[in-house]
Amino acid sequence: MPTYEAIILDTETTTNKETPDRPLEVVELAWMPLATPGEGFRRLYKPTMPCTFGATAVHHILPEELLDQPPSSQAPDDLPLAIFWIGHNVDFDWKALSSPRGPRRICTLALSRALWPECDAHTLSAMMYFVNGVNAATRDRLRSAHAATADCEFVLDLLAAITHKTGISSPHKLWELSEEARIPKTWAFGKFAGEPIAAADRGYALWYSRRPDPDPYYLVALRRAGLLR
Repeated sequence: MPTYEAIILDTETTTNKETPDRPLEVVELAWMPLATPGEGFRRLYKPTMPCTFGATAVHHILPEELLDQPPSSQAPDDLPLAIFWIGHNVDFDWKALSSPRGPRRICTLALSRALWPECDAHTLSAMMYFVNGVNAATRDRLRSAHAATADCEFVLDLLAAITHKTGISSPHKLWELSEEARIPKTWAFGKFAGEPIAAADRGYALWYSRRPDPDPYYLVALRRAGLLR
């Protein structure tokens, strides 16, 4: 399998939210090279646990469609080597694919929130209406939303809009922009929810930093605010 500079990818999984007793398992994987998107890959997989009703309501993949497929554990092996992974909420796909250390993740969800804060929603479907227009053609394309290959194509559209707005097309520069967009400006939870990061005190910042799994981007924000060293 060749090595790519950047791939767009998407997964469909057994659950929408990972828990200790129900880890994410891939039931569909699609990816396409950014440079040559016509060379895409798509495969279904058989999980060890059934899909939740919530997950099934998203991807509409039926249990009988997965019976003769390779195991979910194979999905990470079906990915090519790539420097950059591009996806909408790409961290979810990264976790579902065993959280490999190598790829640099470009999140079009974070970029959409940063570039178009005026949008009332930044889901991939909402962004398709935003960038392609509220019309029958967009609606007809979105009827295949949450199929992994279709979602990769939607991310490609969104990436084109991001490039048009920013003038940035280099995967490395897009990754830098994505990393900056991921750093929160306000608290999304807890005692200071809705307030600027700097509204917290040092005690709260230290408490958060000592949690078992703090968000690394919140830690960057706290350091920038002078609340952590």
